[in-house]
Amino acid sequence: MVMSTPGATATDSDTAADSDTAADPETATAVVDRAYRLILGRAPDAAGLADYTEQLRSGQLSERQLCAALASSDEFADRLSPEAGPAAGARDARAAAAREPGFVDAAELIRTTTVEDLAATAEAYFSSLDHTEPLLAKPFKEPGEAADLLVTFGQVLRGLQPAPGMTVLDFGAGTCWTSRLLTQLGCHVIAADFSPSALELGRELYARQPVIGDRPDPEFLTFDGHHVDLPDASVDRVLSYDALHHVPNPGQVLGEFARVLRPGGLAAFAEPGPEHSLQPQSQYEMRHFGVLENDVVIEDLWEQARRAGFADLRLCLLDSSPQWVDLPTFQDVLSTRADGAVFPEPTRAAIGDRRMFVLRRDGTEPPDSRAADGLGADLVLSDVDVTSPAEDTVAATIRGTCLLRNTGTRTWLPSDAAHGPVYLGARVRTADGTLSDRLSGTGGRIPLPGRGVAPGEEVTVPVHLDVPACGDDGTDAGSRPVAVEFDPVSEFVCWFSVNGSVPATVRLP
Repeated sequence: MVMSTPGATATDSDTAADSDTAADPETATAVVDRAYRLILGRAPDAAGLADYTEQLRSGQLSERQLCAALASSDEFADRLSPEAGPAAGARDARAAAAREPGFVDAAELIRTTTVEDLAATAEAYFSSLDHTEPLLAKPFKEPGEAADLLVTFGQVLRGLQPAPGMTVLDFGAGTCWTSRLLTQLGCHVIAADFSPSALELGRELYARQPVIGDRPDPEFLTFDGHHVDLPDASVDRVLSYDALHHVPNPGQVLGEFARVLRPGGLAAFAEPGPEHSLQPQSQYEMRHFGVLENDVVIEDLWEQARRAGFADLRLCLLDSSPQWVDLPTFQDVLSTRADGAVFPEPTRAAIGDRRMFVLRRDGTEPPDSRAADGLGADLVLSDVDVTSPAEDTVAATIRGTCLLRNTGTRTWLPSDAAHGPVYLGARVRTADGTLSDRLSGTGGRIPLPGRGVAPGEEVTVPVHLDVPACGDDGTDAGSRPVAVEFDPVSEFVCWFSVNGSVPATVRLP
């Protein structure tokens, strides 16, 4: 606890400015928490939180005096020392927490408990559940949790960069809500967990909430705590969503991730921060359920990851609890006029409790057409011949040759690939200005020859296309075709013109 001994008394303006805080106990608690994080770089200890909250509520202390008290403390002075840094605040917080009754030291729990013991604890928890509906409803168990889980999952998903057809190891999958979302994205998911009972709930989740469309069936894999039962270089991605901090041997687990990842593959993590074990909920979980709630010190973890074979680390600066501000404040932030207390200091304090990061396996993963960014092409049509057949149902027949050059950064997968196949696409421009990609016979897709097109390479494809005389209803004059636009398309990903490529247009008579 940091004692409140400010050297100056509150002025009338101080008291007036802080009157709202004194009237609202929830706001007072939030003010104390925020002041601790911004000034001391840590969450408040229980005694300090209670003492300062009461003084704010009673009017004995203003917000300015609270900040002055924290800034004049020995702890803050230690933080200013070059030898101390953030670690000093963390040590003080740990020492204060250790004095609390019933404190569980995560490091001591690791020393006195085997991996097998912790695996048995996880299985005992899941196998003893009588009411599983809340777990199966995750991430939509309750609104507050849903907001945090979805924002965090969205950020980690960006870092993971999955693509349809990729094999993803979902480590610590639990009841598999993250696995199911990855399956819906078209990934082949291997859900791994300590607990067979948790994976059984995962199977139930898939059965009760089937994914939409033709997607790869998931696999379920029980993890023994030491070895991931998969071949070397057999997966494209690894996801660890709030799972790594539950294992006592993260270095060994990271080694297994590196082993099963293909060269250049990514492992994405959403984990807590370096003081996670001190939080009240963490202490409760360890005290009552025997589960490990370890701290994640990113510097230590990165050293372990480098030794395991990872070549790169990237951390997310966005936290899962964004601020909501009024329009003038928002404009001030954009223009850099905003006070530092508005942005970025609160964000810096918030991400102190969360570590979202991505590790890249050593090696290279060639990017391909299963993702949209980096798809680009130049098109040249030659020897174009447009004729008007006698049939009433055909407006024109286009013949010619199209030369396509890959000007992007991704290899175009062949037109018979299961995911991300690239075709020369054709869409009809009608008299009313709309585009339609439903063409008779070919469906507006002309396969490319060969087994793919690398960046900088060219491919030539013959064109023979019948253009229907009118739209779907057969009567609307506005649906009369006036032109055909040829544009490469990665199926179910995007048309290349979305990225700025210029289609080749053929006018119809």
